[in-house]
Amino acid sequence: MAETAITAVLAKIGQLAASEARVLLQVGDDLVLLRDRLEWLQAFLRDADRKRRAGTDQLTRVWVRQTRDIAFQAEDALDDFFYEVDLKSQGYRGWKMWRKYLTGLCTQISIRHVLSVRIKIINRRLEKMSENQKEYKIEHTPTATLTSSTTATSAWLDSFENAVGLEKDVKTLEGMLLRKDHPQQMFISLLGESGVGKSTLMDVIYHNMEVISQFEIVVWFNMPPDGTTETLLQSIYDRAYVSAPQHQPDEGIDIADKLRHHLEKKRYLVIIHGISSETILNCLRASLPDDNNGSSVVLMLDTESEEVAWHANTLNKDGINGIHMLNRLDEKRSGELFCSRASRKEMSDVKEDMSKYDKIVYDITGGYPLAIVLLAGLLRFKEKPGQWEAVLQLLRPGPGMEEAQGVEGNKIIGSVLPKGRRRIEWRMSSTTQSNLSTRTTLERVFWASFEDLPNDLKSCFLYFAAFSKCTSMPADDIVRIWIAEGFIKPQKGKTMEELGYNYLNELLLRCLVKVEEEANDAYINEEFSVHKRLHGFLQSEAREAGFIDVHDTYDIFVPPSVRRLSFMSFERGHTAFTNKFRKLRSFISCVDEQDQRNDSQGVYQKRRHDLKFLCRSKFLRVIHVSGLGIRELPNEIGDMVHLRYILIGSMDLEKLPSSIKSLLNLQTLDISETRVEEIHPSFWKIKTLRHVMASKLSLPASIDEQLDELQTLWGVKPAQQGEWDQRDCPLHKTTKLRSLFLDGFEQSKHGAALESALGKMSFLANLKLEGDEIPSCVFTAQNLRYLETIDIAGKIKWPEATSDVRRIRPNLVMLKVYKDSSEEAVPQHIQNQLEGILTVANV
Repeated sequence: MAETAITAVLAKIGQLAASEARVLLQVGDDLVLLRDRLEWLQAFLRDADRKRRAGTDQLTRVWVRQTRDIAFQAEDALDDFFYEVDLKSQGYRGWKMWRKYLTGLCTQISIRHVLSVRIKIINRRLEKMSENQKEYKIEHTPTATLTSSTTATSAWLDSFENAVGLEKDVKTLEGMLLRKDHPQQMFISLLGESGVGKSTLMDVIYHNMEVISQFEIVVWFNMPPDGTTETLLQSIYDRAYVSAPQHQPDEGIDIADKLRHHLEKKRYLVIIHGISSETILNCLRASLPDDNNGSSVVLMLDTESEEVAWHANTLNKDGINGIHMLNRLDEKRSGELFCSRASRKEMSDVKEDMSKYDKIVYDITGGYPLAIVLLAGLLRFKEKPGQWEAVLQLLRPGPGMEEAQGVEGNKIIGSVLPKGRRRIEWRMSSTTQSNLSTRTTLERVFWASFEDLPNDLKSCFLYFAAFSKCTSMPADDIVRIWIAEGFIKPQKGKTMEELGYNYLNELLLRCLVKVEEEANDAYINEEFSVHKRLHGFLQSEAREAGFIDVHDTYDIFVPPSVRRLSFMSFERGHTAFTNKFRKLRSFISCVDEQDQRNDSQGVYQKRRHDLKFLCRSKFLRVIHVSGLGIRELPNEIGDMVHLRYILIGSMDLEKLPSSIKSLLNLQTLDISETRVEEIHPSFWKIKTLRHVMASKLSLPASIDEQLDELQTLWGVKPAQQGEWDQRDCPLHKTTKLRSLFLDGFEQSKHGAALESALGKMSFLANLKLEGDEIPSCVFTAQNLRYLETIDIAGKIKWPEATSDVRRIRPNLVMLKVYKDSSEEAVPQHIQNQLEGILTVANV
């Protein structure tokens, strides 16, 4: 991963050369020397990183670490230069203005001199390291890489519909769920090693309407590793309420009673992934009613949680066995799964051609479904047959590496436990390889896939290590963070967001990430995550490479040199850091909002946190915080001129500091999960703004700057006072918008200006309007032909029956109309034209 650090530095050298020509007059030769040396080092680092991961060469490990540190040192020098330039470009206020003119030249010379000195020091260090490499005979050769094919497209079928090798398991599980002879509540345990296909199996069941339609309430919840009983019960209740809404009981009722009351007399199916405690399972059982109507609870459990599976079995009445063991695949089914994932054609068309790979795929993966899918994802980007053969031979286990595989090698051995339960053990044909074999199989395929990624895509993939292994991230958030970090390379003819989604799509096609939540609503992004078995590899690599430090509690030592910092949870009532993180680029904290019990008073008190420890982090680019009780942001945030992305999710936050107007590089501001309604008017002068999301943020009556980069303006409203000038309303400066949500407008004050502005937004794809009267141009304006989703609430002037809305809006996939009982029904001709995409909801 030192090569990705070098990639970042080379990009910034290019940025410096393009934007600061005067710098080259003073540091040009040294900068070119630094660039050349780093490019040579990068050519050798892939082989060195491979040796470092294998742990076979300690000298190589030291060499890679020192190379990475030098790259970080160079990045710090360049970022420091950009910081000083940006800070000085803000100028001075009031009586200090004259100093800008008098001292500007001296200041620029001083900044360039400092950069020159630092680059000379770095070059000397590189020279010394090169001497050490020769002295200790550290040799590396550039690794021959197989270039990725450009034939991979979105035509691959990776959904539950393409699940292969689980047909018998599906029938067995369906029989257990739709049992006729046992109407009592039943706990069913899907038991198997992580990555064997438990979630895929449940996906097939979940999307089988013949099965699901037999249940009145269906709930699926993936429990986080640190989840509590309260988290589990509340999450099940929330999902059950959405599935079958009814009058909610008083707030004071215990969550267990609320859940039991809600599920009474209903046939339910509850699917839970990740329960690892018998105690929590007992609490769950006590909270679920048993009305002898065929209700079921499915537990997806790894083999490490075998005790929980046997305990769940004891909760079933009449000695019914609810354990279903999911094994690895044999050679034939391994080949079928590989064929279905590695080829875009129908299986029947390619079976004969692909069957020759069955044995070698089985030898490489041991019938382990996750490894098979990863291998298929890797080969999607290789030419067949030449590059396929090369990759498969590279991954084939060598002498002494053969692993017991498939259902023949993975035998289930039973041993009697106290209370008559049986212990399930995975025993390989060679007992000394029981755990090592799985790890070796998966690691070998995973690292081959990882090393095949381009350097910029490696950085993007590593960013998933910043989040919990049970956390999924919306696609929009992921892409915007990547852009803020500088991981996306500009490409003519495409926006940075389009390139970012291409990056994400490639990771998906390579089967390195998965879709957790598909977009079934216009305003719900698809959410992505990494399989938990792969997540461990990612976090290990990210930590070893110095890419990001991830912690599950704050009260530990965090080195001041950390460059990216992620916290999974905060176990105490406040945050306290003694260090100042002067080299920090990103701070991420995504936790569930929890209350802290005050035992002395018997009440709950909300936790409070602040971000003052970030005040000295002048290189900070990303702040992504949700679930913490943030009441205010420090005023010093205005000095963090590198900041490009801010997301704060805290309903305690009601005000932003005025200094936020100084963030001249800011691209994304997401305060949609706050109560902020006002922002300094000069904020709208930031020309780099790309995405602004809020709840009900006031727009000023006019905006001075043309915001050509702004693509998302979501959750805004007109200021309370004043009308919009039809020739100079704020939306006239945001004509490149792709998404707009405007609330609280009035036809008399804003209607004409709004209609005029919409008439110029030819790129608009998502439109949500809530006001007293919806402009008719929403359905009639010719330039809004890119609209895909329309969400409107207010009095609507529908087009005449002679108008063909489908022709005028050829890309429309969803129209959602909110109306109350006093409003007219949607005209029949509109219902006929938009059948299948029109939804009417009562206010």
